[in-house]
Amino acid sequence: LTCGYYLVRIGYDVDVFEAHSVAGGVLAFVTLGYRLPKHVLQHEIDLIAKEGVNIHLNTEVGRDIGFKELCTQYDAVYIATGTQMPQKVNIPGENLPGVLHGINFLKDVNSGKHVRLGETVAVIGGGNTAIDSARTALRLDAKRVLLLYRRTRDAMPAYSDEVQAAIDEGVELAELVAPVRFIGSKTEGVTGIECIKMKLGEFDKTGRRKSVPDEGTEFVIEADTVIPAVS
Repeated sequence: LTCGYYLVRIGYDVDVFEAHSVAGGVLAFVTLGYRLPKHVLQHEIDLIAKEGVNIHLNTEVGRDIGFKELCTQYDAVYIATGTQMPQKVNIPGENLPGVLHGINFLKDVNSGKHVRLGETVAVIGGGNTAIDSARTALRLDAKRVLLLYRRTRDAMPAYSDEVQAAIDEGVELAELVAPVRFIGSKTEGVTGIECIKMKLGEFDKTGRRKSVPDEGTEFVIEADTVIPAVS
C-alpha cells in the first residue's frame, strides 16, 4: 500500500492485489485495536485509494491470478507479502492442541474467531508479539497469564512502556526461563510446560548477554494454553 501510494503520486498506474477481504496486512489482522484503532487504519487506506491506487480484494496471486500473468500485463511487479508465519520454538509437543503461535492467535482474535484459552495461559517470548498475546489473553477468558522470557526484563525487545502496562494489567513475568518441552496428549491437549532456569553468560553481537541453561533446574508449569511468540 505504501509503495502504491508513492508510485501513484509520481504518475504511475498502480494495482494492489490483496488476498484477504480487507487491506492492511499485519496492521489489519495482527495489530490490536488499542495499538491501532481499526477506523484509523481504514481512514489511511481510504486516502491511498483516493489518490488513485486500485486495491483488488479477495485476489490471491497464484490462485485467482497467476504471477506470470501479472508479469505480462504490467511493466513492473513489486512483491510485499510480509512475513506472517510464526517462527517455531522447535521443542517436543509443539503440535499439541492448545499450543497457539502468537501471530496466528492474534490473527484469529482480530478476525472475530472465538478462541478458548482456559484459565491459565503461558506466553513464550519477549517481543511485541508476546506482549500483545499476553495482554489479549487477559482480555479474553484467561484468569492467569504468565510470560516466560529466557533473558531478563531489561533485555526484552518489546516496548518498555508496554511491558510495564502488561505487568500493571496482571501479566506475571518469569525471567530467565526457557521451555524444554510441552506436556500433554493429542486427546487432552497441552497441560503444561517443562522449563529450565537460565543464567546469563557472555555478551552477544546484539549487545545482550547470552542466556545459557542452568543444568539440573528443570521444573513444570501447568497451563491450559501455551502461546509461543518468539518472532
